[in-house]
This record gives sequence, structure tokens and C-alpha cells, in this order.
Amino acid sequence: MKMNYRDSYWGVYFICFGSLLSTTESTCNYPTDLQNGVWDDSQKGSITYTTTTMTGYTYSSYSSGSSVWDCHLIEGDFVVSKAQGTIDLFGSPFDAYICQKLTKITSYSYYYYLESDVQANAGNDRLNVFSTGTTVSVSQACSKTTAIPTEEFHVLVKTANIADVKQWFPTPLLGTFEYTKVTDAGVSSCGTGSVWDVCANRTTMTLNMTQCSSVVAYSQGEVYAVTYIVSGSTYFVVVVNPGTPDGSTYFRFSCLAVSQSGSTVTVVEKSGSCEPGQNTNLVGTGGSKYTMTPYITCPFTTDSPEEDSSNLGLIIGIVVALVLLIAIAAVIGYIIYKKKKKQIHVYDKHKEENANDPEYLHRGYTEMPLQTPPALPKPEANGNSNIEMSAQT
Repeated sequence: MKMNYRDSYWGVYFICFGSLLSTTESTCNYPTDLQNGVWDDSQKGSITYTTTTMTGYTYSSYSSGSSVWDCHLIEGDFVVSKAQGTIDLFGSPFDAYICQKLTKITSYSYYYYLESDVQANAGNDRLNVFSTGTTVSVSQACSKTTAIPTEEFHVLVKTANIADVKQWFPTPLLGTFEYTKVTDAGVSSCGTGSVWDVCANRTTMTLNMTQCSSVVAYSQGEVYAVTYIVSGSTYFVVVVNPGTPDGSTYFRFSCLAVSQSGSTVTVVEKSGSCEPGQNTNLVGTGGSKYTMTPYITCPFTTDSPEEDSSNLGLIIGIVVALVLLIAIAAVIGYIIYKKKKKQIHVYDKHKEENANDPEYLHRGYTEMPLQTPPALPKPEANGNSNIEMSAQT
């Protein structure tokens, strides 16, 4: 059959345009900071990102699962990833999606919420599943029936830049404390002579554990603040351990639930991310409770030292501006002074030259005489002037 040239032209056009749309719609790149790097996740451990894939975030369901995900869609702070491989549910394939609401802390640290319901058949992970072949939008992948608890957040820290993620600890922890530790098994230790120090560096917690029977904050004695979130009167602080984690005694992350009553600070810790329902009253499995009394405190004026820094910058700016104004005023004043001094000098010289002239008119310093008036003849003794009057005829 002979094909019309015009029909052939439009056919090629639609094929090419359709391919372009398909490519555009399917292109999804993870945030630039995350790409091509290894990150520590407070929930899932080590995660490797490329431009379009995430490896290490493991889930399992019905003897299926995956640890490799593709960037699916990004909309604002919401990042949706789709698992490679499918779940077999009742003989039909389904795809798993996770929705992370990412918030940037630094270029090397983020915190996020998982915007999905808990799936009991997927190890209590928060994710959504859809029949394979379904077109899934951000709103669908991020759908949930119950709100996410404020304290149920996770953090990402770039493995090679742990020292670069330090943030301020919240006010209740800004001090040097004596502390008593009680484990979930009821074992008490530390106490007299123990030191929990956040004053030497308000981003770093340094611990003297020689009086303790077990480690503090699942660390070798030093942790950095990554971020904290406040819920009611409780601060949920995630700290990162720069030492080497072993997964049993030492962990990369721990969550500290912190509250204060008077001068006494109470902390309940657990490894990894903060958990829903975590508080300063109940010690969960494997956790510990600390009762802390300050030797000294070192709070900022607010919980936001960045504001203090910005205010300091404003003050410095105002001072610099005032100094510049004073300098400009001084220069202008000096110029006026030199001009006045020159005028005075000219006037004094002119005055000296006319010192014997009784008719010399004083015109001030700023208005010099334009010319010297002619001298008048001296009056005669009889009072008549030597000026002859014209006779009247």
C-alpha cells in the first residue's frame, strides 16, 4: 500500500514527540547533595546513592523484597522511590514505593519523615504498594491514613563528612553535668565524679565514662548533635558517633529524649532513630535513663544561636556604617576647615594692606572688598572743604 508523504511525516513526528515525553516524565534524579555518595541512615544503615538509584535501603515482604530503589518522582520536599523487583501478592505482582519528606540541615546531613502507613506484612516499614503497571503519583505514594508522630524522624549523614554536620545542642543539654545512668535492666552506675560536658563545645558532647559500667550514647565517649525536634516539653535529639560502630555496643546514631524540671535534666536514650512514643519516662528495650545535675550551665540567650549570630552581624554592620559616616563627616569637616582657613588668611592679608585706611569697610571673612574706595581730602581748619562748588548763574 502506498503511504501518503504527509501521513508519514506526522507519524514520525508523533513517534519522536511521544518518545520525548516518555523520557521527560521518567527522568528523576535524587537531590544533588545525595548523588554519588555513601550516607549513614539512622534507620537503615549504609546507603549508596547514584544520580538515579539508592542501594542499601532494605525491606522484605512475603518472602520478597529489595535493597535497590529507583528515583521515581520528586515534588518539593517529597522524594518518591520505587523498589526494583516486585512483591508477589496472591499470585499478582506489586511494586513497593517509599515517600521521604526530606529537609536539608547541611550539605552533608538531612532529616526525613516516611510519609506512608506502617505495613505489618513488610516488617513494619512505612511504604505503599501498587499493582505493577499502575501509574503512581506523588500524592498516591505519599498517602497515609494516620499522622506521623513528631518524634518519628530519621537522619542521613554523609559518611565521609561526619565532622561537618555538627549543630547546636538544645538548651537543656548546654551544661556540664554529673549524671546517674539506669539501664532497662535496672542497673545503676556512673554518679559521683562523672562528667557529661556540652560547654567546652556546644555542638559536641564529651563523656567521662570511667565511673560507668557501660557506655553512654552508644559511643566511645564523644558524639555530635545532628539535629533536634521539639514536641511539647520534650526535645528529641539525634547524635552521631564519629567512632567506629559495631552494631552491638557502639552505634552510629542514638536518639536522646530530653526534658528538664528545675535544674535537673532527664535523658532517655535508644540506638538509631527516635521512635514513636519515646519519652523521658519509659525506658525501652536496650535503652537507658540518665538523671543529670549541672555543675555549670552555658545556655545561649535563645534556642536559636543562629539568631544571635545574625543579630551580632547586624550590630557589627551598624557599627561599621557609623564609623564610615564619622569618617566621611571628618573628611568633609577637614575640607571646610581648610577652605575657611584660606579665606581667613586672604582677609587678614587684605586687612593688613589697608590698615591705615579709616574708610576700609569690614566685609567679613567670606565676602572680601571688591575694590578699595578712593581716599577723601582732609578737611581745612575753617571747616570749608577744598572742593569747589560750581557757581550758580
